[in-house]
Amino acid sequence: MFESVIGLEIHIQLTTESKIFCGCKAAFGDEPNTNVCPVCMGYPGVLPALNGEAMRKGYLVARALNCTLAKTTIFDRKNYFYPDLPKNYQISQFHSPVGVDGKCEIVFQEELRNIRIHDVHLEEDAGKMIHAGDMSLLDFNRTGTPLLEIVTQPDLKTGEEAEAFLKNFRRIVRYLGVCDGNMEEGSLRCDANVSVNRKGEGLGNKVEIKNMNSFKFVRKALEYEIKRQVEVIENGGRIVQETRLWNENRDVTEGMRSKEESTDYRYFPDPDLPPFRTDAAFLKSVEEDLVELPLSRQRRFVTDYGLTADQADFICDEIHTADFFENTVSLGGQTEVVARWLQGDIRKQLNRESITLLHAPITPKRLASLLNLLEEKRIHGKIAKKVLEAIFIEDKDPETIIEEKGWEQITDKGKLAGIIRAVLEEQQEAMADLMKGEEKVMGFLIGQIMKKTSGQADPEQVKEMIKENIYADTRS
Repeated sequence: MFESVIGLEIHIQLTTESKIFCGCKAAFGDEPNTNVCPVCMGYPGVLPALNGEAMRKGYLVARALNCTLAKTTIFDRKNYFYPDLPKNYQISQFHSPVGVDGKCEIVFQEELRNIRIHDVHLEEDAGKMIHAGDMSLLDFNRTGTPLLEIVTQPDLKTGEEAEAFLKNFRRIVRYLGVCDGNMEEGSLRCDANVSVNRKGEGLGNKVEIKNMNSFKFVRKALEYEIKRQVEVIENGGRIVQETRLWNENRDVTEGMRSKEESTDYRYFPDPDLPPFRTDAAFLKSVEEDLVELPLSRQRRFVTDYGLTADQADFICDEIHTADFFENTVSLGGQTEVVARWLQGDIRKQLNRESITLLHAPITPKRLASLLNLLEEKRIHGKIAKKVLEAIFIEDKDPETIIEEKGWEQITDKGKLAGIIRAVLEEQQEAMADLMKGEEKVMGFLIGQIMKKTSGQADPEQVKEMIKENIYADTRS
C-alpha cells in the first residue's frame, strides 16, 4: 500500500498598473519587448523602487489565507542564470516572507479540509521564452511583473484534491481583485511537489513538476507522476529527486534537471532595497480590502437563502454573480427564481454574446423588473425569454421593451374568450377529438390560439378557458 504527498507552489501575477520595481506597464499581450526599461532589463547601475500597491496586495492575500503577517520584510537576491532573467538574479523573499503559517479551507468530496500554507512571498517575474523550431525567442515584457508565490504544506494527497484546492484558491484571488486567475495567459501558474512511499515509511524523494497551465493538467500530471513513482518503487528502483515537465501532448512527465536546493541559489539580502515596515495605516488598508470569501459566502447562501449546494456553488463562483444575485433579491426577486434565471437563460445569453455578467446589459434592477412582470402576469414565460434577449440586443429596460413591442400579456378574459371561441369553431375536428379524451390535441389548440394572439396569451389561462368551453358544450 502506497501513499502520496503533494505540496503546491502557486504563482499569481498581481493586477498592478506597473511592474514591481520600475514604472514599466504590467500588461499581457502587448508587442514583445515594448514594456521594458533599464531597471527591469538589469542594466548596470540602476536602482529598483518598490511598488507599494504590489506589497499591499501581497499582504492582502496573506491575510485572507490566515497567515501571520510580517511586521518587517526584506527582499533577497536569488541567484541563477537563465536566458529570460537579464540580471542573473531574481529579487524575491526568502528570509522574511509577507506571511507564514496560514491555512485555507476547501471542500473535497463533501468533506471540509484545512490545507496549511507554509508562506506567502513576493517576487519579480521572469521573462517569457518562446520556442520556435530550432530557435528560442525572448520576450522581456513579463520581466519584473509583480509575482506572489503561495507555498502550501504537503497536505494534499491526490491530483483530484490538488485540482479542487487550486479552483478554490483561484476564486479567492479573484474575489480579492488581486489577480485575474487566467492560467492560459500565465497570470496563475502552478508547480507541484509530489512524493510517494509505502505507507508508514515517511516521505519519499520529492519530484517537482512544472509547465502546468490548467486545472486539468495539474490533476493529470500528478496522477501520472504518482503512478510512475509507484511503479519505480515496486520494481525495486529509487526515485530521483528532480524537476520534471508535464508534456500535455503525450500526457506524461519528462525529466528536465536535477532538483536544486535552496543553498544552490545563494540567497542574500538585496542591498538596493531597504526593509519594508508595516504601520497601523497600512494594516488598516489591508483589513478594509478583505471581502467575504467564496466558501463562506457559499455556505451563507445555502443557510440564508435556501439555495441548493449546486446553486450556491455556481452563483458564488464569481464575486460579480454573487453580488448580482444578492442585489436582485434585495429588489424583490425570489431567491429560487433568481438563481434559476442566472443558471439558465442569463448564462446562455452571456455565452452567446461571449461576455461576462459584469459587462452585460442585464442588471439586478432589470432582472427584478422582468421577474416582477412575470409575477404580475403581465407577461408569461416565453415572452420573458424574448424580453431577456431584447435586453441584451437593445440595452433597454423590460417595461420599455414590452410597451414598444406590444408584448404585454392579454389578460382581458372577454377579449380572450372571443379569440378562443373563433379558433375552436375553426378546429371542429380537433375539438371533437379533445372531447373524446385525446389530450394531446390540447397542445395543438393552445398553439393555434397563441398564434392568433402573437404569443401574448397565457398558455395556462388558455388551457383553462378551453376546458370551460368543453364543459359548456357538454352541458348544452
